[in-house]
Amino acid sequence: MVKHFLIDGYNLAHKLGVNITKENLQQVRNDVCRKVSMLVSQKKCKATLVFDGRGVLGATEQYQNIAVVFTASGETADAYIKKMIDETLSKSTLCVVSSDNEILRYAKISRAQTMPSEHFLRDLKTATGSDSGKQKSRSNASIKKEREATEHKPSEVSASQVEEWKKLFK
Repeated sequence: MVKHFLIDGYNLAHKLGVNITKENLQQVRNDVCRKVSMLVSQKKCKATLVFDGRGVLGATEQYQNIAVVFTASGETADAYIKKMIDETLSKSTLCVVSSDNEILRYAKISRAQTMPSEHFLRDLKTATGSDSGKQKSRSNASIKKEREATEHKPSEVSASQVEEWKKLFK
């Protein structure tokens, strides 16, 4: 059972289909936070949204019932997410949300649950009531087919990934 969602914030924001600009950036972040907060309330779990930063070390904010982290200057959200995975003791209760294959592979290797942003977005739409009747009437088979179509399998493993695995498994 998922007790904590660890979410790549901008990755999820881009999946909303909104063109993110300097002018609407804060509005998009607020929209993502609001939707995730609603879902977390319904599922009675925790969530941490990680955004590439504002340049301030340790910039963490609370948005209702979720933690919002802005990475430090020079640190990517991906690096921060990997660090959080490593620091989590009970990885089986952690679900990493991203469509970045490298992050999803790292989470799987670390024994955390994973969910592509597209699938999480579907849950968000249901939680916020913005889901259409068409989506609700789809069969489980069509949903499974769509998931399989959106999952990307890596064709080969890079040298840096091998090194990470060596460190993890010694």
